Amino acid sequence: MTTPDQPFLLDTLRAEIHGIGVLAAPADPDLPVPACPGWTVGRLIRHLGGVAHRVTDWVDTQTLPLDWEREPPDGQDALEWFRAAADGLFRSLASRPPSFPCQTWFPADRTFGFWRRRMAHEFTVHRVDLEQALGFPPVIDPALAADGVDEVLTLWLAEPNRPAPEPTITVPGRGEVFEVHCPGRVWTVTMPSGDGNPVIRPEAAAAADGRVSGEATDVDLWLWGRGSLDALTVSGDVSALRRTVESCTRYPAD
Repeated sequence: MTTPDQPFLLDTLRAEIHGIGVLAAPADPDLPVPACPGWTVGRLIRHLGGVAHRVTDWVDTQTLPLDWEREPPDGQDALEWFRAAADGLFRSLASRPPSFPCQTWFPADRTFGFWRRRMAHEFTVHRVDLEQALGFPPVIDPALAADGVDEVLTLWLAEPNRPAPEPTITVPGRGEVFEVHCPGRVWTVTMPSGDGNPVIRPEAAAAADGRVSGEATDVDLWLWGRGSLDALTVSGDVSALRRTVESCTRYPAD
């Protein structure tokens, strides 16, 4: 399976920004978002607007923002605020080539390309949230979904510098080994024995405590808590893998 290139990721971000606006415009802002307990459509839109402001500030100033615009100013429509923030994010990320140096939280990739990829997946996952809230079946390009699986495993599960929801950046484990597979891609996840960070290898596992495989979209959605394990082929127990990913990515309602 072909890995998405940088123009594709930037085009994806632009399309997702537009799609989120289209989906949210007629939606009740108080409609619950099933994948994010305690969140509503309105809360989701404010979250994405805040993300857009934070990353734009990070990219433009080359400094980790300690404070940024998290909510629309008094009197401003939340959806219009989101659109303006997201459009500003797109312009910033399109203003430099993907290899241009840029501050990030991932030591292995400090370029504009990191943020293009991260934001393409961020907005895709939350577009899925809106679709599920409105009762629409989500669709993700298979190549993007396979890259999404790689991103959640390498950037969130295994990266100690990730912006974790909890103060700790350790993930307790019992040394379990999991294999994750979708067409053309395979990963072995080795959990730590105790505190630490999992190790991800882009290869099949010789032996595993649990294996999960399926179409890339279904694997990506399951890892992000947006899809059912029923859509996948499973052997062994993979519940610890899903719980650990959730501990790295789930932010509480506020």
